[in-house]
Order: sequence, then structure tokens, then C-alpha cells
Amino acid sequence: MNQESSLLPSPEIIRWSYDVFLSFRGEDVRKTFVDHLYLALQQKCINTFKDDEKLEKGKFISPELMSSIEESRIALIIFSKNYANSTWCLDELTKIMECKNVKGQIVVPVFYDVDPSTVRKQKSIFGEAFSKHEARFQEDKVQKWRAALEEAANISGWDLPNTSNGHEARVMEKIAEDIMARLGSQRHASNARNLVGMESHMLKVYKMLGIGSGGVHFLGILGMSGVGKTTLARVIYDNIRSQFQGACFLHEVRDRSAKQGLERLQEILLSEILVVKKLRINNSFEGANMQKQRLQYKKVLLVLDDVDHIDQLNALAGEREWFGDGSRIIITTKDKHLLVKYETEKIYRMKTLNNYESLQLFKQHAFKKNRPTKEFEDLSAQVIKHTDGLPLALKVLGSFLYGRGLDEWISEVERLKQIPENEILKKLEQSFTGLHNTEQKIFLDIACFFSGKKKDSVTRILESFHFCPVIGIKVLMEKCLITILQGRITIHQLIQDMGWHIVRREATDDPRMCSRLWKREDICPVLERNLGTDKNEGMSLHLTNEEEVNFGGKAFMQMTRLRFLKFRNAYVCQGPEFLPDELRWLDWHGYPSKSLPNSFKGDQLVGLKLKKSRIIQLWKTSKDLGKLKYMNLSHSQKLIRTPDFSVTPNLERLVLEECTSLVEINFSIENLGKLVLLNLKNCRNLKTLPKRIRLEKLEILVLTGCSKLRTFPEIEEKMNCLAELYLGATSLSGLPASVENLSGVGVINLSYCKHLESLPSSIFRLKCLKTLDVSGCSKLKNLPDDLGLLVGLEKLHCTHTAIHTIPSSMSLLKNLKRLSLRGCNALSSQVSSSSHGQKSMGVNFQNLSGLCSLIRLDLSDCDISDGGILRNLGFLSSLKVLLLDGNNFSNIPAASISRLTRLKSLALRGCGRLESLPELPPSITGIYAHDCTSLMSIDQLTKYPMLSDVSFRNCHQLVKNKQHTSMVDSLLKQMLEALYMNVRFGLYVPGMEIPEWFTYKSWGTQSMSVVLPTNWFTPTFRGFTVCVLFDKWMPMILGPFNLHKVYGLKNMIWLNLKRYDGLRQKISTSFGPIGSEKPGGLGNTLITHVAFGSSWQLEDDLDYYRNNAFQLEFSACDHYQKDMVKGLGVRLVYEN
Repeated sequence: MNQESSLLPSPEIIRWSYDVFLSFRGEDVRKTFVDHLYLALQQKCINTFKDDEKLEKGKFISPELMSSIEESRIALIIFSKNYANSTWCLDELTKIMECKNVKGQIVVPVFYDVDPSTVRKQKSIFGEAFSKHEARFQEDKVQKWRAALEEAANISGWDLPNTSNGHEARVMEKIAEDIMARLGSQRHASNARNLVGMESHMLKVYKMLGIGSGGVHFLGILGMSGVGKTTLARVIYDNIRSQFQGACFLHEVRDRSAKQGLERLQEILLSEILVVKKLRINNSFEGANMQKQRLQYKKVLLVLDDVDHIDQLNALAGEREWFGDGSRIIITTKDKHLLVKYETEKIYRMKTLNNYESLQLFKQHAFKKNRPTKEFEDLSAQVIKHTDGLPLALKVLGSFLYGRGLDEWISEVERLKQIPENEILKKLEQSFTGLHNTEQKIFLDIACFFSGKKKDSVTRILESFHFCPVIGIKVLMEKCLITILQGRITIHQLIQDMGWHIVRREATDDPRMCSRLWKREDICPVLERNLGTDKNEGMSLHLTNEEEVNFGGKAFMQMTRLRFLKFRNAYVCQGPEFLPDELRWLDWHGYPSKSLPNSFKGDQLVGLKLKKSRIIQLWKTSKDLGKLKYMNLSHSQKLIRTPDFSVTPNLERLVLEECTSLVEINFSIENLGKLVLLNLKNCRNLKTLPKRIRLEKLEILVLTGCSKLRTFPEIEEKMNCLAELYLGATSLSGLPASVENLSGVGVINLSYCKHLESLPSSIFRLKCLKTLDVSGCSKLKNLPDDLGLLVGLEKLHCTHTAIHTIPSSMSLLKNLKRLSLRGCNALSSQVSSSSHGQKSMGVNFQNLSGLCSLIRLDLSDCDISDGGILRNLGFLSSLKVLLLDGNNFSNIPAASISRLTRLKSLALRGCGRLESLPELPPSITGIYAHDCTSLMSIDQLTKYPMLSDVSFRNCHQLVKNKQHTSMVDSLLKQMLEALYMNVRFGLYVPGMEIPEWFTYKSWGTQSMSVVLPTNWFTPTFRGFTVCVLFDKWMPMILGPFNLHKVYGLKNMIWLNLKRYDGLRQKISTSFGPIGSEKPGGLGNTLITHVAFGSSWQLEDDLDYYRNNAFQLEFSACDHYQKDMVKGLGVRLVYEN
């Protein structure tokens, strides 16, 4: 049997209370063979029932004993000489054989000192016993005994005298191993039968444990309180313990070690593994030595549950040498650092349940049936949303709500939003109480103010409070109190609730006394009535929509210890007359005053963020702002002057983006030796900067959109740290030669500098420059002759410039990967004659031949005709993407393009004179040739095995080709067969026809709905292939991209998949846009495949989709062209 699959419990499995029931004649074997066999079974952690000696003296078997037989998975029958003399034994045997035939109980006979044929044929001493029974009992009863005995004796078993030469110890060991093998890994599987979401966890942990391999291995199961660590460990333990010579599950180590001492836990551990009683350990050192001595040759399974201190691990599983080969030690904990410090080899992090699993678990406890009744569906969804997949909370709340009426449910759900259930809080708070004081403060700040915020930003704020957040945040992560997801700090809803509860409890639910205020209903009364106190340390008012908040100028007067203040979307008419001097971080969007209060010293201020403020001048009097590191006044459109930066010597980040009234920057800025970021983006009235800058620590300088800025400062000294320089859309006519002092710069962006005429010749000295963008610089005619000396250059963007030559040195750019010359019409001004007298792009293309790393080349809209450049493309051996849109050639030389052996994407959109396509490299994956209105013939596309995107939209000359339809069918078939390599494909062709292959079709409609069969989701399911017929308007962009989110486009294709269960969940994906600016004339057909994958936001448990009724909704619409779509088709696609 496959061990991994057998690990999983079957939903049909019978609930067994015992692994083995021992049936034997007491006076023959109780104190000899059976006692030793019982011990051997116990040592292998096989749960065995052996009746008490006193029981056998009765005449009849008790109901309890009968139940024990029924509840045992295996019956082990010890046939001895006097077995048949006991009617008790015969009654047991009859019941055992009944359970075998009715319940599938496994029967294993052991022939101790009798021959199997003697038992089977009931002769000799067994025959004598039955002669006596026939004289005393009715015939039908005796016949049942005889039949049971004969059936049992015919089962293959153990003939002790003929096994291992009759050595009982060896036979007992073999019997125990046989029983262990029969039990396999399904032992106690009934315990896991109703455990929701455990299947995937069990398989992963089982693999990590490496059962069956040698060595001693430690595995940590990590997760927040209530996530199911103990449950998982228990299920794993129950399923594999029989494969070890000894096993022990020490639960609640944290609590029990504090209450009972580590010595008591050592006693329990050794007693269970060694199957001994009355073990006495005087101190933990003695216990450790005893463990090492007694267990070092024993294959042991040990679970240490809820460990929170290294001393516990040292006392209970100090070293690998304590345990025998093949041993496994599982540790459950909320503290990752504990596992790291203990050098645990493997760590498995438990995740919360997904929505589907949450619903199943909640229903088990709240309804005791498969689904909630209709009136409770919405309430169930609210509970599940609040618990955020935490199993403990789902069980507690489900059990609490079980059997209650609708009104009680509504009341409890409302209460949950304010106060979490006490049982849940008590469990969760264990992690908080184990934190140091500073870590507790960090946690409470995050719970109240910073959930979902960027880790780097939060770290800066917490540093201003001297909280040591680098190590503090790490500890909170290790304790499973927070997680970092895509650079942001996230906190489980119930963990956050716990933090809120702690803050309120400390203040006895009086907002005036709260150290932290974050709820509107608490903050507004405190401010409006001037009820603040010195207990208030932090306040964050973040409103969903802009809302007026009224309070007086002295609202903060009593909050003398306020260190953090943040307002969002709070429209305040009157500015503060007083701000606490203890403020370390002030973040007030829309700050209403013209300046900060004169009384505010600001000497403790580290962060000042007043975006969209009405500030004209920050302060009117001189300030000592020596601690200020971060200043952001962006979008403060009334700001006319910057402050004197000589009072902010430690400033690191200065953001003045879109301060549109700002005319100049105070010259003192040049002395900010610690400044890292300077952002003056879109300060459109800024005319001048200091003539010289020497900001040696500056890394990013943004002047984009400073449209009146005509000159760039001289760089007096080396600025090695500057990595990014953004000067786009300014009025600069050039850069100073001293730009060469920016020796570390990697990005220079000069895009859309309409007055830029040239680049300084000294630019070639910038050896670190990787990206140079001069796109849209319409007066730029030449690139520097020494451009090729920029050895690190990887991206060069010259789109829509006046460049007319390519410098010969460009061939030296061995690292250049992307080159864009889109719209550089001047490159074609040099004309060389051709046989047809047509223009030819005369630029010396050999100047590009050395670009051995070039991956992407854009020559679109360059007025390229036949010949010239097209003949020399083959030099670019690394090219993967070639864009030739909007040019005037009629063909592409096959000899040239076929040499591009790595080419994947070829774009020829709008090449109106193009008549045919040549043979392309076999590496090609995408051809985009829509609006090539003269295109009449194409190569056989099925010869390209990697091809997954094809667009010939509006190429209506192709329809006249008789091979067009067969080509589409063949290509579609090839794309489907290649789905194992690609997650999607797209095919856009002229004409309006839904191929016969599509199962579901709809005509004259923009949407369709399909009820999927119950068995639609199988392991071979690959997704949906869809077909859309467009009339008048055509699709523009291929593939399943959420472009509407990026560009705000409304014309989309949608696929929605609905399952009507208790939560009425819906998953969907979309792609597009599908609109075009040109009428399509004869119409076009889109065929594309939508893989059933990540874009759908699928449930982790794929059982969610199996054997359930789903409805697929498919729609294609354009909000401006209601009659665009003329037909739809869908087919479910499976492997093979």
C-alpha cells in the first residue's frame, strides 16, 4: 500500500476503540505467553484489550466485553490446549467470527501448544471438550461453537511450535510486527475523519518526516494559536505511532512544565515510551541522563506540544544521541525562533483555512449537518469572514451558536464585531503575554495603527519611538502574531481583535484613558469635548470617505504624551493651536492651517507628513528640528517656499511632489548631507534650483514634470550614491558636463524634454548607467559619438526623437538588451535606390550588428520599405521580440529573419503593404499581424510547435484563400495539444464562424450561461476554450490580462464560475480590452483558452470543485458598442 495515500482517513472507516482484542484461555497462558505478548504489543504502541483476570470467573460474557470485541480492529486468538473447555472462550470466538463477517474485523489465530488440524477438526483434547459441551448445551449452540472454531482454524495464522524453532520471544516479536503491518498507517484514522482541511497538511508533514528512512529527525509545526497545530500533530501521531518501538504525545508542555515541573514531564515521557510505572525522577538533569541511557537504542516517536522555551526542549529532547535510529521528534510551537535556535531541521507552517474549509468546519459545529438553513446563510458568512479561517474560532463560535434562534444569532454576530469570544481571546493572548515590554508596544501599535502598511514605512515610524523595530518585528513574525506579505505587515483579524481588546481593557473601556485611539466613535468625542489625557500615546483616524470632523484648537492640549498622530479623509475646518511636544510622527492629510503652531517645538519630531495640506509656510519662527528625518508636503498646492534646511541636518527624505506654487528651493538644501531622496515631481512653477549641489548621500532625484526648469545644477563633487535621475518633461536644453560626477547613476530619464538638443559628450564616463530614456525628445538629432563606451547600458529608449544616424560605436554595447527607435522617421531620410525605385532605410544597420545581447528591438513607424534593414536582421542572434508595426515593406526576406533562432514574438500591426509572411524560426510563439489589409498568403503555421498567439484580425484578403479555414482548424488543434506547455493560447482571424468543436454555442447575444455537469472537474481538466464573433469592432489585445484595472477600460470579456453553497461564492477571470478604433467590415473571430489557474483566485482545496454543481457565465461586451458581439462558444478542455 502507498504510505502517503494510506495515511489519509477514509470517510467510510469504522470507529475502532482498540487495535487488538486478545482472546485466550487464562489458566493456560495468561501469566506466561499472553503477558509477554501484551507487553510486546504495548511497546509498539498497539492499543490492546486484555480482559481482567477476575472477569473470566463469571459464567457469562458481559455486554462491556462484547462491546470491546466489536470495537477492536483485529482479534488475536491464542489457541491453547484448554481453550475449547471454556464456554467463555467459545462465546468470545463466536462473537469474533460474527464481527469478522459483518464488520470486516481482522482475525489472526495463534496456535500456542496445539496443532492447527486438531483445532480445525476438533479432535483429541478439543474433541473431548465438545463431547462434554454436547451433554450440557443445546445442539444449535454447540454447532455455532464448532462452526466458529473451524472457520477460525482455517485462517492463516501463527503455528508457534513450528515458527522460529519455538522460541517464544522471537515469535512474539514477529506477531507484534505482523499486527503493526496489518494496522498500517490507518490506525485511529477515525479520529481524523471529520477534520476539515487536514488532508493536505498530513501529506506534506508525512513527506517531511521521511518515515522509513534512517537517522533521528526533528520537525517543527509552526503557527498562530488556534490554527490546528496540536490537531495535526495528534492525527499524524495516531497514524504512524505503531511504526515505532515507543511513542509519547506530551501535550501542553508550556502549561504543564510551569505547573508540574519538567521532572514530571520526563517521568511521563519515559513511562509511556518504556511502558513502565512508578518511575521517579528527582531533577531534570537526572531525567535527561535517564532518557539518554534508556532511549538511545530505541526507535521513538515523540510529540512535544505547545513548547515555548528552549529549556523545555533541552530537558525533553536535548540531543539526537538520546534517541535510536529512525526516531522522529515533532515540536508544535508559536515561536519560530525557538525552532531555529534548537536547529530544527524542517519547519512546517500551518495556514488558516480557506473559505470553503471554514464553511465546512463551521457547519459541523453550528448545524451538525451539511449546510445551514437558508435564513442563516448570510449570518454564517459574516462569522466566517470575521474568523478569517481560524479553526479554533470556527469551532468555538459554531458550538456556541448551535441550536440558537435567529435573533440570538444576529445578536452574537453584532457582539463579535465589538468583543471577541472570551475562550478565543484567552488562547490567543498566550502569545502576547510571552513578549518583552517593547515587543508588546510594537504589537499593539501594529494592531491599532499599522495593519496592512508597508513594513519599511512602519519600521521608520517605530524607530522614531525608539522601539527597536527591526528585531521587534522579527520576533512578532517568529511568534506568528504578524506576517509579511508582499512587503506589507498583515495581521489576522482575531489577533488584531485581541490587541484592541488589550488596549481597551487597560483603559477599562474609557477612551480617554486608552493609550491608543483608532476608532472614529472613540476619537471624535474625545477631540470635540477636549477629553484627551496624558494616557493617550497614539491616535489614528482613517475614514473611508472624506468626512467633516469638528474640534477646537486646544483639542490636543492635555495629550502631553502623544507620540503618533495620523488623520486621513478627515476634513477639519480649524487647525490646532497646540500640538504636543512629544510628537515623534505627525501624518495629517489635508492639514488645515497655513503653518504649524508657533508653540510647537518639534524637537522630538522624526516624521512630518502633511500631504494635500493648506500650508503656505511650515513655521514662522526658527525651530530646532535636529531629529527630523522624513518630510512629505506633496500636493500642498499653496506652499510657496521651503523651510530653512539648516535646522534639519538629519533629513533623509524630502518629498514636495505637486507643490505647484513652489517657485524655488532654499539654497540651504545643498547642506543636507544625509538626504537620500529628493522628489520635486510636477512642481510646475519651479524655475530654479541651487546652482550647485553636493548631496553625497542622495540616491534618487526626481524632477519629472518641472516644466519651467531650464537648467540643471552643476555637480561639484562626486555623488557616487545617486542611482536614479528623473528629469522627464522639463525644459532642459542639455545637461552640464559635470554630470560625469554621477559615477554611480544607473537610470537617467529625459523623456519628453522637448527642448533637449544634445547629450553631453562626458556621459560616456557613466560606467554604471543601465537605462537611458530620451523618448519624445523631439529636438534631439544625434546621440553622442562615444555612446558605445557606456559598457553597462542595457536599455536605450529613443522613441519619437529626431535622431537620423546611429553612431558607429553603438556596436560596442555588448550588454544592450532593449532598443526602441519607434517613430524615428528621420532615420529613413537617407535614401538608397532600389530596383523598384522605392525608399529604403539608409541607416548603416551594421552599426547594430554587434549587439549580441539585444533581446527586444522596436523599429515600428520608422517608414521602413523593402530591403535595407530587413536584409540585415540576422545579425541579432539573441533577439526574442521584434516590432515592425506601421511600416511600408511588402515582404520580409526569409534568409534574414530565419537566422533569428531565438525569436519568439513578431509584431507587424498595420503594415498595409505586406503581402506575405516568410518562413519564420521554429522558436516563434506569437505573430501579431492585424490590420495587414494586403496580406494574402502565410506560411503553414502548424510547423511552429511553440506558437500560442496569432492575430490576423482584419486581414480579410486571407479569407479568400481556400486553405484559410483548414489552417485555422489545424492550428487550433495544435494549440490545444500543446496546452501542457502553455497555460493559454489565442487565435484571432478574419471571418465569423464558431468551429464545430465547441460544445456550447449562442448566437446573437453578448452573454451565455452554462450549467456544468457534476463531474466536470477532474485531475485532467485544463480550462475553458472560448470563441467570440465580433461584428464592426474587433479585439485589440490578446490574452487574459486584467487591463481594465490598469487602463480603466470597460470593454472586457468575463468568465464567472458560481457554486451555490452556503456562501454562494463566485470566482471569475477577465481579459481584454476588446474594443478597436477601426470598423471591422467583415467581422472577426477570437478563439482563446483560459486556463483554470491563479487568475481565478481558486480555493486551495480542489475538492471544492469536485462533484458539485457549477454554473459558468460567459460574457463579452463593450459599453459603447452594444451590438459588437454576434456569437459565443465555450468548450471544457481536458488533457488528452
